[in-house]
Amino acid sequence: MTLNIALLGTGRIAEYGYIPAINKIDDVSIISVLSRSHAKGSEFAIKHSIPKAYVEIDDLLEDKLLDAVIVCTPDSLHEEQVIKSCRARKHILCEKPMATGVKSCENMIFEIEKAGIIFGMAHNNRFNAGLRYIKDALDSNLIGQVYYARAMLTTLQNDPSGWRALGKESKFWAMSATGAHMIDIFRWYFGEPTKMKKISLSPKFKSINDEITTLSLNFNEKIICDITASAILPPVNRIEIYSNDNSIIGENVFGIKTDERIYHNDEKVMIEPISSFFGEVVDFTNAIIKGVEPRSTYKDGIENIRIMTDALSNGN
Repeated sequence: MTLNIALLGTGRIAEYGYIPAINKIDDVSIISVLSRSHAKGSEFAIKHSIPKAYVEIDDLLEDKLLDAVIVCTPDSLHEEQVIKSCRARKHILCEKPMATGVKSCENMIFEIEKAGIIFGMAHNNRFNAGLRYIKDALDSNLIGQVYYARAMLTTLQNDPSGWRALGKESKFWAMSATGAHMIDIFRWYFGEPTKMKKISLSPKFKSINDEITTLSLNFNEKIICDITASAILPPVNRIEIYSNDNSIIGENVFGIKTDERIYHNDEKVMIEPISSFFGEVVDFTNAIIKGVEPRSTYKDGIENIRIMTDALSNGN
């Protein structure tokens, strides 16, 4: 059985994340791509040997050979594209964040449940080897009671004209690009936060959306997790976990291509890095074949958006 997939979007994630991952998987094929530009879509399709390119999602979804779509378009487009895909009975893997607000997520979830399709939330970092080592260490109680954790993930984008910066297609810049990843990992590790505090600034370009955000999450008065996301600082990619007498430090653990290094109590841990997108797509396609939930679902998507929007309304 071959699963036929369409890519919605022709950006960096589609080209450098999903296409190389899918090309490594037997019995999974990309048969179409959606782009807002006919010229760009056709060029992308030719470059990657994709049979069809579309500018209208309705036309793409009419293909009876299509089994699933991967949504990697700007945040504000997710709701409409997911709902239309549900009504066409296509399985969905949706890039983070799930949407721009909680209400949009609720509308999507209604259609997902009504259609009975498999919906995967694209939190690819759950498949990176270093972050999985930390998850296993926490679940096995190898580190004891954690009291504090922090993560910093920054990208030197410096593009004030990009869709995340302008505000029309996203309510977040730094938090959409990198903050959502760190929120998801800490939720995966520790559950749902009970309190939060946020500071956001846009000091360089004066963007309508955040250029730098620091978010503190309080997990049941037991654990504090600090997150720093930035779209204007030089690259930093790090996570730290601390208990009373243990620590785990991870370097370069987030992203498409990682050179992961994990130190448990200052001793380097031997891990075998893999493509997180490969792991994510394998998980998603297995969920379709077996009729089970993928590792990250719409429940994770809406909770992440709830945290992001609550922080947006409660912070500076």
